[in-house]
Amino acid sequence: MSHEGLNAWRSALRTGFTYRRPEDLLFASNAGVCTDSEEVLQPFFLCEPPEQVRLFITLFCVSVSFGLVLNHPSAVQYYSLVTQKQMPQNERRGLGYTACKIYGLVPVPRLSHTQFQMVGWTLVTSLLLACYSHLAPRFFLFASFGLYFMYFGQLFCESKHGGHGAVLLPSVLLLLALSGGPRGSPWSLVFIKLFLGVVYLAGAVSKVVLSWGFFGRRWLGSTMQAYVMDAMWSRPHRWSVVNTLQRVLLQRWWLCSFLAISGLVFEFGWLPLVLVGGRIGGILAAAIALSFHLGVDMLQGLDFKPFWCPVFWVFLPDLQSLWHGQEALPGEMWTSILAQGFVEEPCRWLMSATYLVLQILVAVRFLDCREGMECLPLTCCPMFAVPRNLFDDEVRGGVITDLDLRDGGHIDVAYNFFPWHSDLPMTAEDLKNIPGRVLFWMSTVHVHPLLTRLLHPEYLGKELLVCANFEVSAELEEKLRQLVRRFEEAQPADWTNSEKVGEVLDLQATCRSLFEECPRSAEEPASYLKGRRTNGSPWEKLIAAGGIFGWLAPTDMHPYVAC
Repeated sequence: MSHEGLNAWRSALRTGFTYRRPEDLLFASNAGVCTDSEEVLQPFFLCEPPEQVRLFITLFCVSVSFGLVLNHPSAVQYYSLVTQKQMPQNERRGLGYTACKIYGLVPVPRLSHTQFQMVGWTLVTSLLLACYSHLAPRFFLFASFGLYFMYFGQLFCESKHGGHGAVLLPSVLLLLALSGGPRGSPWSLVFIKLFLGVVYLAGAVSKVVLSWGFFGRRWLGSTMQAYVMDAMWSRPHRWSVVNTLQRVLLQRWWLCSFLAISGLVFEFGWLPLVLVGGRIGGILAAAIALSFHLGVDMLQGLDFKPFWCPVFWVFLPDLQSLWHGQEALPGEMWTSILAQGFVEEPCRWLMSATYLVLQILVAVRFLDCREGMECLPLTCCPMFAVPRNLFDDEVRGGVITDLDLRDGGHIDVAYNFFPWHSDLPMTAEDLKNIPGRVLFWMSTVHVHPLLTRLLHPEYLGKELLVCANFEVSAELEEKLRQLVRRFEEAQPADWTNSEKVGEVLDLQATCRSLFEECPRSAEEPASYLKGRRTNGSPWEKLIAAGGIFGWLAPTDMHPYVAC
């Protein structure tokens, strides 16, 4: 066959087999936004997203990958402890502290230690490959979406990866995988902003509805005061200046009230600010949200930076346009972008819209608060929605440990797995396997009827319950009892009394000092002394573990074993 004939044959093949989107056939659309060029066959998985979406994919995936690599040694440390010591948490796999199924339907499979590490590094690789738009970005985004559940589903109660800190990640990956073609509009970025706004709004609505509608209390300054004090028990900051700031905050009722109300205003107002504020509103919303999460990290030790905050890169195009002084055209409004996106990609647009509607339904029905109905990663974000007042009649408790629960690698016991809980309680024998001293205390004289199901009935009505993996001194137990009685003798309005709050904080500090004086258990693994508060940053932990490939080396808790 001659050279001219071969070219004609190739041209005929291109004409006959050029990729047609399924939605083109369904909606009779002729917009070829999924064809990069006439030279290459372009199936769906090879279709490049629009330029702005490609930029966000790169920044988002690289940021998340960095967080995964940085915290991988901690994840391995946790998984080694849970699986090799057969802790109660090893019984389940799933998402959130209840280890629910994927979207409430699909169970998360159990992985061996080797499989867990392979899935983790495969997830990192898939995220990085999704950044290369000429390879198969959608394929790797979908692959990362699935690998998320395999990896994070093994870490449902780990102190860095567990809980709700990473539930936004799979939804963003899915919406990106459904984005338009290279010549299309960046409508998928609008869906991501809307999804994030709905999540924040759901958190605010949950606080208001649960506190006023179910518990009959207002979600105000006393609640903020109680949750910050909880963090001073279980997650004390290593910087004394932060500890001083927490004390100053808790002794000033108006500061607690200001932070509580401003948090509600932030969650209620974030989505409207994005929708009606234009570019400046979007940039301001991103800056406020980032400040909010940094403040939560500082005051409460809940780190949303690695797997939640990278989503704020979605506002970078707005910042670039504002920086270069470009005026917003009518066609660049979010409503116009969504309308244009439906014209270009009606099928994938409808898939994204359906996913957003599902998130709204989960939020409206408060499924996270219904036993057995949780369907993460869709969530109504009921974190800290229970109203609190330490000086009123309520269940009280805390955790004192020399493990740094602000860091990764530990079972997050701040609010879960108490020995008296009805779900996955940690017995005294289980506590002996924890690499560090842990003390649980609880007073169950007053338990709201909605919360009694969380505790074993035989532990209700007790003035003081104490359980630890070391010998608790009589003086420490007596100080805890004094603290409980101080609360019992107080009046509900005493949360605004600076002097009485200061007395409580003094008792808490005394309990911490007495805890530090207690001898460590002789059975404690010496190799885990490095897992204490004297730890460095996750980066230092990664270097100490031998760099990125340090997981290949055996350790005391992870020898070479057959998995």
